[in-house]
Amino acid sequence: MRTSFISHFILWLCLVSCSVFADEPRYYTGGIQIPTLGSLEMTLGVSETNEGTYLLLTVPTQGAKNIPLAATYTKGGFLAAELPQAGLSFSVIESEDFSRLTGTMYQGLEFEINFIRVNEIPELVRPQLPTKPYPYDSREVTTLHPEGHLLQGTLTIPKGQGPFPCAVLISGSGQQDRDESLMGHKPFLVIADNLTRQGIAVLRYDDRGIGGSVMENIEDFKKDTSVDFATDALAMVHAVRMHAEIDTKKIGVIGHSEGGLIAPMVAVEDDLLAFIVMLAGPGVPGYELLPVQQGLLLQTSGASQELIDGVVRASTSLYEMMESDASEEELREQMTELVSIQFSAQGLEVTEEIFEQAIDEGLAVMTLPWMQFFLFYDPAPTLAQVTCPVLALNGTKDLQVDSNQNLTEIEAIMLESGGDITIVELEGLNHLFQQASTGSIEEYAKIETTFDCAALEIICDWILEVTDAN
Repeated sequence: MRTSFISHFILWLCLVSCSVFADEPRYYTGGIQIPTLGSLEMTLGVSETNEGTYLLLTVPTQGAKNIPLAATYTKGGFLAAELPQAGLSFSVIESEDFSRLTGTMYQGLEFEINFIRVNEIPELVRPQLPTKPYPYDSREVTTLHPEGHLLQGTLTIPKGQGPFPCAVLISGSGQQDRDESLMGHKPFLVIADNLTRQGIAVLRYDDRGIGGSVMENIEDFKKDTSVDFATDALAMVHAVRMHAEIDTKKIGVIGHSEGGLIAPMVAVEDDLLAFIVMLAGPGVPGYELLPVQQGLLLQTSGASQELIDGVVRASTSLYEMMESDASEEELREQMTELVSIQFSAQGLEVTEEIFEQAIDEGLAVMTLPWMQFFLFYDPAPTLAQVTCPVLALNGTKDLQVDSNQNLTEIEAIMLESGGDITIVELEGLNHLFQQASTGSIEEYAKIETTFDCAALEIICDWILEVTDAN
């Protein structure tokens, strides 16, 4: 689920090929403090070669390792390097004994670097990631969407005598790969591995425009909404029905976050669908969900209640103005107020240039078709039309899709319509279904567990139960 416009700066990296360096780089590791997100761990290597000096940039949670940035020495012995595609630059200096690397990183804001020398690049610990050989079969699935773009994914099929029930996984917002890779975690890979080992086939696929799911014109993605992404999920459901090992009467979908919003859309369009699992799926419109999300995220970051209330009021006013077709001038005025309060809530002092840039970016996000749809789409009517069994799970420490707000609505809607609904609220789990201390986004990368084992067991047992009944 995309967070509302809170001025945080997430490092964007181009994954470029790395050169082979002849010498042994000196590595320094530490964290930079990202507003609302906390510490982003990274490693910088200093490499002296015959071709010149390089900074080697590694950000484990973004899958970036040893990206070479050409560096030059400046006055005072500082090394300067940049990644222009990301608007990213460094100015750092090694201590005399080569034990520390200090300086600054610039990307819209200035971030302090105070890294310590290490012998090797720290690796992420992700104990749930499966390793080959897998005790099941895997195959690539490619299908052509009616609009012309390709969709590609991985179908994992249990060993033994089929046909098997099958779950098609639908990712959260933004362009996600088939594993829903995020901050060093691969939730969909873990879910697929677990379910397939228990006798449930799984199809997970790259979102349109990512990996093997190719769009001829990637700019078209900017026009897409959840409705468009639902047609992708439908196409993959139809594709998996073509495989002899799959029981066509026992195919369902599992949607995470925005995917949980999309899953009922798929069920309404495909009356053969056998089940839905909503993982932190919204049960209320975005204009109701986002203010709660903003308040919870700011509260966890330590903002005062006065500032939190100010952000929520300003956001709610902005959404109301958007719904009433306010003028561009009125919207800009309201966004200016919102951005000002947000920076105050985060304790940030920024230049006028950065402030205006934040306003421009905020308005750009709010006018995207995706955001316009998300804000004002009410999931209730679609949920009320769902006839297949539904399992809705959420964690009590989910700050992005609050369990109290959304599970309650989903249950009420389904019960009123006579639907088959199972609600499970899981104590202590965050938006990624990890056991968490606070539920903050900052914790996602730090937690080693990718997806709670108890939650996986609940999902698996429920699918086997409802498909057995079919």
